[in-house]
Amino acid sequence: MKKLFVILMVVFAVGVYVFNTNRFQAFFFNETFYENIVDLPYDVLKKGERISIPLKYKYDTCYDVAVAVPGRELSDSRESGDGRLMYQFVSEGKILASGVTKPIVRRGWGGSDAISIRPLMVFDLPFSEAHGDVILQLEVVEPFLFMKEYEGHTTIVINPDYAPKFDKCYHEDLRIDQAK
Repeated sequence: MKKLFVILMVVFAVGVYVFNTNRFQAFFFNETFYENIVDLPYDVLKKGERISIPLKYKYDTCYDVAVAVPGRELSDSRESGDGRLMYQFVSEGKILASGVTKPIVRRGWGGSDAISIRPLMVFDLPFSEAHGDVILQLEVVEPFLFMKEYEGHTTIVINPDYAPKFDKCYHEDLRIDQAK
C-alpha cells in the first residue's frame, strides 16, 4: 500500500511538472498560450512617438514585440523598408536593456486575413535583474514610412514567440541582448 501511494505521488508530481512546461502548454493549449499580453494602438509613422508598456505575463519564455496593421496586404506583399524603434526595459528605475530594433526585411511577415504582423524584436521574460514590475518603453526613432497608408491604424503586439517543436524561439535572429 505504501509503494502504491509513493508511485501515485511520483506520477502526480511528474504530471504536474509536465503540465506546467511551456512545451506542453504551447502544444495543447496554444490558443491561451499565444494570447497577446499587449495589443495597443501605437503610431509608428510619427518620429518621437513614445509609449510605456507594463509587461504582465504568465509564462517564463521568449516574447516578441511586433507591429500590426489591418488587412493581409502587407503580409502578402512582404513589404520592407526603414523604420526603427528605440527600446528600454526598466524595472524600479533601473534600465535592464536598451537598444534599437532592426529595419524590416521581406521575410518574417505573418498574420491572417484580418491582420498583417511583423515581429521587431524578441526578448525573454522574466528579466533576471528585475526586482519588480518591468516596463517596456518604446520611441519611434525612424518612422515606418513604407506603412504610410496605415497611418493611425498601427498597433504594437506582444505575445510568446516560443516554438515547442524546436524548444526555442521562432525569431531568434531578432533576439535582443539582455546582458548588462
